[in-house]
Amino acid sequence: MKKADKPRRRPVEARLAFAFTTVFLSMSLLIVRLGYLQIKTSSQFVAQEHTNEYDTYAVPAPRGWIYDRNHVLLAADKPTFTVVYTRLATPLQNTNAIAKRLAPAFGESVKNLLQAMNAYNYANPQVTILQNASPRAVSYVEEHENSLIGVRVITTPLRYYPYGALADHVVGYIGPIPPNNAMPQYSKYPANALVGLDGIEQQYDSLLQGVPGVMRVQVNAANVPMKELGMYPAPMPGDNLVLNIDGHLQNVLQQALQTQVASLRSQGYSWVDSGVAVAMNPQTGAVLAMGSYPDYNPQWFVGGISNQHYAQYQNAALNMAVSGLFMPGSTEKPLTLMDALNLGAIKPTTTVWDPGYLLVGNTVLHEWVPGGFGMVTVPEALEYSSDVFLYQTGLWMGHYPPSYNINTWMTGERVKAFNQLASFGKYFGLTSPTQIDLPNERVGYFHDNGYLSDLAYMAIGQDQVYSAIGLAQYVSAIATGKRMKPEVLHQILSPTGEVIKTIQPVVLNKVPVSPANLSMIRQGMHWVTTKRMGTSWSVFLGDPYSVAGKTGTAQTGVVGHDIALFIGWAPYKNPKIAVAVIVPGAGEGYLSSGSVARKLIDAYLNELAGKKPIPPTPVHVG
Repeated sequence: MKKADKPRRRPVEARLAFAFTTVFLSMSLLIVRLGYLQIKTSSQFVAQEHTNEYDTYAVPAPRGWIYDRNHVLLAADKPTFTVVYTRLATPLQNTNAIAKRLAPAFGESVKNLLQAMNAYNYANPQVTILQNASPRAVSYVEEHENSLIGVRVITTPLRYYPYGALADHVVGYIGPIPPNNAMPQYSKYPANALVGLDGIEQQYDSLLQGVPGVMRVQVNAANVPMKELGMYPAPMPGDNLVLNIDGHLQNVLQQALQTQVASLRSQGYSWVDSGVAVAMNPQTGAVLAMGSYPDYNPQWFVGGISNQHYAQYQNAALNMAVSGLFMPGSTEKPLTLMDALNLGAIKPTTTVWDPGYLLVGNTVLHEWVPGGFGMVTVPEALEYSSDVFLYQTGLWMGHYPPSYNINTWMTGERVKAFNQLASFGKYFGLTSPTQIDLPNERVGYFHDNGYLSDLAYMAIGQDQVYSAIGLAQYVSAIATGKRMKPEVLHQILSPTGEVIKTIQPVVLNKVPVSPANLSMIRQGMHWVTTKRMGTSWSVFLGDPYSVAGKTGTAQTGVVGHDIALFIGWAPYKNPKIAVAVIVPGAGEGYLSSGSVARKLIDAYLNELAGKKPIPPTPVHVG
């Protein structure tokens, strides 16, 4: 074959080579471009991508409102601004620098701000650093939000108590969750939650609290907030509560205690500085009023309590109506007589000669009136408040004097009688929980000193202590024959006002006393206020309402510092109100506690007779 006859392939190969080179160069340029984009602009693309991410934080729900029985507002919320700080996992967030910038605008020290900002935990990284923020503080944060990483202004409800200290110990107050799991019921709440710390605010916090909302905020790669995306879900307000408390009667109670203490101090009783009272409906157990003097203003705690107010609060912190325990003195005598009648230690016809003293072993026990009362019957023992009659009754309950060895009796029947009366008190709420719907209730108890005379002293209320709410439940049970559960709460309402639940009266037990014996005890208590020899006759003289009651003067061992008590109910035949009043250190019960009791009884029954609720007035604390 000749050369001229070979295939001519070079032009095709050349074209293929050219095409291959073009493609290779194009791919190389593309790879280089991609590498450039990857290396040079990756941070830009990542930042743009991350602008689609968001952060979330809790938005507090409006707290439920609290009303008195006539729908007078006792506690509510009003909108305010709160500054929160969220600890973020980014090196761009400098807590110290942020605190230094915020301190001048907040009018706060850097040290205090840092303490608040570092109070977070990993489960709840958001903390409140300023409540009820001023317009200046809000403006500063909003203007510099992009550089104040993690700092935001949110609208939050601020607790407001329009009547000041009215029903302070009943309503209670709110504040931040106490540290160190001091109140474990709040362990699962957000760290910045405001919770009930006393009273109804604490007792029904789960109803009042509501459900927090969740705010979503668009953030960039540095976790700097870009814009709010809205709440998903929105906060759900808490339920509203209607109490059994009568605002006007509560006014009368608190004013009466304050006036009585001031009057006693002006008369030289410089040590008298407190008082406590409870009023309840003996038929239903509804707590109509409750007070513990001195008072405090729950508003002090909103936004943080000042040193001055905290010092005042220390003297008023305890709700003595449920947490205080006091010797009952002669208010114990109805219980002793009912138990003695049940046991057969005395009969309805029993009489005791009262010469002014009783010899017990080698100890002479004196009557409170020199010379005594002569021959005394069971109801007269209450009318006169005869100590000798009750001394003897207490000894009879222990089968004294014994017909066998006295030492055996001391550790046998004496102790049995002592424990028997203590156990009997459980049927009246004296030595058992009253089950009131308030926190920190303390239960009364007996204290046996191991002496022969203890049976005599227990019979007149010197060897035991009770709470004011226990005494109120006790006298209510005597008045009606049934022990009712004390209820502060009347109704639960939805945020829009619909009735969710109405609390129904609860009978805890019937009084284990025969109708005839119970009638005799009631008669004696009626004579206390209506017969000239009655220990509270002068206090209730001219009262339009028929009152039954019992005075008490518990000796503290310090002359002139006796505890003054009064328990009673009215009207006598149709009980509508029962009261218990205690003024520690005031001396004779009828002089101090009896006068407070009359003011409560008259005020409430007058209000009922008028058939129109009387509005309360604010209570101010100096």
